[in-house]
Amino acid sequence: MSGASRLGAEEAEQQEPQQLSLEHVVDDFSLQSQGIRFRAGREMKIYEQAHGQLILEERSASDDDEEQAAQDNDRKNKGHKRILVKSTNDRGYALSFLRAAYSLMAIFVGGFLFILGFDILLFLFIDVASKLGFTSDGNIELVKFFAVLLSVPVFVYSLAMVMTLVGRFVIDTFYGHPFLRSFGMGIVTTDWLGESLTFSRISLCYTSITNLISQKLYAAFVMYLGIPILAFIITLFSDLGNWWEISLLTWFASILTFWCFFSACELWLEIWACLELMEEDDGSSLIADDPWGARVKYWLEKARNGCVCTMKYRLSGKHIYFKKFVAETNAATPSSPRNIATIINTSKCANCINCISEDLASEGPYSYIANKEWNPCFNQKSPERIRTLDETLGNTYYVTRHSWSLEKLFCRSGGLHSAIPITQGESSITKAQINSNIACNLLGNVIIVLLFIGVVAWFDLTPAALGIVSIIVVIVLIWVGFATLRLWGLRKDVVNNENTTLYRYWEIYQHSMPKDHFIWAFIFLQAVFLYLLPLVYLAIENPPPAVLFAFLGPFAGLRHYLNPRILLLEGERKDYFRNTLDVKTRKERKEWKKKSRLYHLVAVGGDTARHFWTGTYLLLVIFFVVIALLAVLESESSQNDPSSDPTTAMTLVDGYIYQPQPHLPYPTCVLKKGFGGNIFELSDFAFLSGLAYKTDDFATEALNKWFGEGVATNNVELIEEFKNSEGYGEYGFGSAVSYKLITFTDGGGVLTIRGTQTAWDLMADAQLWISAILFQGLRSLLPLSELFTPILHHMVWIVTQLESKSITKVSYYRETRGFVDYLKEVKGFERLLVTGHSLGGGLAIITGAESNTSVVAISGPNAMLSRDSFIPPVTVENLNTLTFNVIPARDPVAKIDDKARLYQNINCTAAPNNIAGCHAITRSLCEIQYTCGTGDRPVLCECVLDYGYPEPSLPTTDQTTTAQQTTSFIQTCVAICEEAGGGKENCERWKEKYNK
Repeated sequence: MSGASRLGAEEAEQQEPQQLSLEHVVDDFSLQSQGIRFRAGREMKIYEQAHGQLILEERSASDDDEEQAAQDNDRKNKGHKRILVKSTNDRGYALSFLRAAYSLMAIFVGGFLFILGFDILLFLFIDVASKLGFTSDGNIELVKFFAVLLSVPVFVYSLAMVMTLVGRFVIDTFYGHPFLRSFGMGIVTTDWLGESLTFSRISLCYTSITNLISQKLYAAFVMYLGIPILAFIITLFSDLGNWWEISLLTWFASILTFWCFFSACELWLEIWACLELMEEDDGSSLIADDPWGARVKYWLEKARNGCVCTMKYRLSGKHIYFKKFVAETNAATPSSPRNIATIINTSKCANCINCISEDLASEGPYSYIANKEWNPCFNQKSPERIRTLDETLGNTYYVTRHSWSLEKLFCRSGGLHSAIPITQGESSITKAQINSNIACNLLGNVIIVLLFIGVVAWFDLTPAALGIVSIIVVIVLIWVGFATLRLWGLRKDVVNNENTTLYRYWEIYQHSMPKDHFIWAFIFLQAVFLYLLPLVYLAIENPPPAVLFAFLGPFAGLRHYLNPRILLLEGERKDYFRNTLDVKTRKERKEWKKKSRLYHLVAVGGDTARHFWTGTYLLLVIFFVVIALLAVLESESSQNDPSSDPTTAMTLVDGYIYQPQPHLPYPTCVLKKGFGGNIFELSDFAFLSGLAYKTDDFATEALNKWFGEGVATNNVELIEEFKNSEGYGEYGFGSAVSYKLITFTDGGGVLTIRGTQTAWDLMADAQLWISAILFQGLRSLLPLSELFTPILHHMVWIVTQLESKSITKVSYYRETRGFVDYLKEVKGFERLLVTGHSLGGGLAIITGAESNTSVVAISGPNAMLSRDSFIPPVTVENLNTLTFNVIPARDPVAKIDDKARLYQNINCTAAPNNIAGCHAITRSLCEIQYTCGTGDRPVLCECVLDYGYPEPSLPTTDQTTTAQQTTSFIQTCVAICEEAGGGKENCERWKEKYNK
């Protein structure tokens, strides 16, 4: 909606002032409570506000000072009353601090619910992938695949509604629960029980209790402070070491429970409002002596009518038009701000054809089919305009010279087009202000685009990514261009129409209405395919999300099929909120309360918030679909040699060494304690972690170069034996995880697990660590963030309980832990270690902590927050004593989850804008070799030619050959690359560096 208004330029002739008093003040339904009128020396009316009170006070000349009285005499106002309006603020620092603490925990609860929704969608898509057999070696299960897929719409719709309520709950908490104070559960239950129960004592008792809860809000005090403080005191007296963890969990559970109460209250009030609206439509009412059966039948009939009315609106064929309304003005009759509906009804349409402007029209494919005469499911009708919610509520935002603000209009949805600018009179906006809006809209959006391009350029993306970014930029610029043109058109209207009032307005017209049998068929199909079938599948396969789905489905259905916002737009309710009530009697007070409650109910679940959260979750769905498609394409067409990946490439050269750096090297360059008596260098684990990405042939050759001929073996036979063993099928193994077993001549072995290389590996990362990542993000956004750390592992555990059994079955770490157990228990391995990089490092940490095996991970995600979500859970003691993680600087993967006690930070030489560069296993190996020294291990060509480290030196003269003395390290690397048939681009790049 947009508009421009010209108001009269001349003031009206002065008239004799009327006698005013507080009796003339009428409370609008936008207030959450009526003003309290009383006499305290003079007549006053007080309205409660979030931070204080608004006071209306009757005043006369005798109440003012002598100077003011003399002015009143001159103005012929002596003896006349005036209304003085003033605002008071009674919010102190203690109250602000208390509500800030409330709101902080409410935000944490809201973040928990968002993460819960995020994980639900992720687990659904991983489950879909498992049913198609992409994450394991299992068979394709199409029926289960479609059952999971059909649950997505209900989850998205209901989760968006949940987050809408969360936002309103946080706001209501911060302002002291004004919604529950005015329209709490007590009022609803009082109204219901007052009409339904015949036992007056019970009704009176229940009414008193519920009114106490809603009006005094003792429940809020109990849930926000009472129970948490009681738990805090009990844990302190019990001398418990984890007293803060227990107290914080109690506080979280209390506020989550209170949010559930808030949401139930909101849902019940909405349903009750719909039933009351339908009751008003047909003018019927219950009789006091009606039996319970008649009452139930009566309200079910109202619910049925409300459902039909709501779905008629949703399923009707619509058409959107852009219209201009013109109203003549003259100096003798100055205009004044009017309600949007009044403007539309009293103005004429410019350039109209059959009362509908054809300046711009929009019709979707559904409406196109619905509006056809041949469609048997719809009744065609003459176009009927659908009022907007703002029209029905009477909400109009005016922009004057004084309220005009660049920031406000730029950030406002629709900008200047979503308000009515006053363009004539003393308070009219100026042409300079409109020009500023045009310039701000253009320059502001261009700056945003340039900022976006700058960030993209800084990250030095690939050409494909740059192409996608370019398309996005072009779309944004086109949108900015259209928005600027609309503002320019508004400017021309303001300049050219000197004596008119011009309004621009988007309108929606109904062209067709669905028939009742089509509505019920549609509802039936939705209930069966989008609710019952997924519910049956989830109940069989995974009870925890089935329970959640069972609650979310009816919740979403009730708000979808019985929607007071839609019912307000249907029928003859255009003056529902504009007919104000002069409240004097108890009946009028009850009527005002009902309408005010409905007004704020509609505002609580506004379409803007719901659309935002729906769009957010839909974007997540699209992201997961893209990842799944990439995984499918990889599985069908990928024939690349994994050894060609530049981030894992290893070209080994003997005869050169890096001496340990003279400064204090990493204290963990050599590892002995906890490794079964063996002495390992840190570079050995980095090398073995990178070896997991390579082919078996490459691994065999590289092991001989690194450790010496025949010292270490890539034992493929033991892995095949394990996969063919009886226990492999018994435990349900068969995931897409890839690993190698390196055995040594002294009887020891190292299990090295491959990191992320495919899209399914990325999904496996998300399955295991997305909850920890999101809770880390939530913690970083909250003040006093570390206070929440003791309970985060509980939050992660709660969220991961929604994971499907079929997902857990193919979890990567289950197979690697099973293999370690197999080696220890069946094959008798006494000296076994585990290592891995990236995802492989995280799996190694989980595997080692579960199987009591020492672990060295390189750039692996940690597991302190996720420890309870694994099967079986891992202990803090095992993580602190058995796992060791090497963490390169600026490596985002190694910062996932909270670190255990043992870790080693290492340097990263990648450019600051190359975030992924710090995660490369080859770069980490080069950093360790350069700092700790190579000893008798070979040096990697990539250290010098790809990562910029200095050339290694030759050993002492008696250990070098003539060829080594006459050939540089880079020249040797180029020769090895050409001899081994390395990648053409790689060799050419190395040659270019050699020539320089």
